[in-house]
Amino acid sequence: MTAIHMEKIYNKFKDIRESIERLRQFAAMPRAEFLKDRDSQDIAGFRLIVATEAAIDTCLHVAAKNLNQVPEGYAGCFKLLGEHHLIDQAVASRLAKMARFRNLLVHRYWEIDYGRMYDIITGDDLADLEIFMKQIGRLFDSAS
Repeated sequence: MTAIHMEKIYNKFKDIRESIERLRQFAAMPRAEFLKDRDSQDIAGFRLIVATEAAIDTCLHVAAKNLNQVPEGYAGCFKLLGEHHLIDQAVASRLAKMARFRNLLVHRYWEIDYGRMYDIITGDDLADLEIFMKQIGRLFDSAS
């Protein structure tokens, strides 16, 4: 196992936390208002990309350093950590779905369902990112 770059992980966690904070502001909006407000949709979409990308970067780093593996695709990275019990498998499965939604935001943006985006920011997905950070953080706590 090679050394984890703690500063890199902490910076990614900071990006995730800041994005979650912003996304929760949009979660407070009524659904109908969010679906009419293109600026809110654009900001929320960007913050979902940032949060998910930071989680993916963290996942890839942990897979490389702890497992000496390169996963197939972004969604596969979370599943790999789940299979090796580095994170909860149910959380891994849900984060894999978030990674696929991130791919939609980045590569097929014209197909975005803003109702689904609202469901993501008002549902448990943001909490899954927080759980992911806690579970990854525990890996480092136990290693020190």
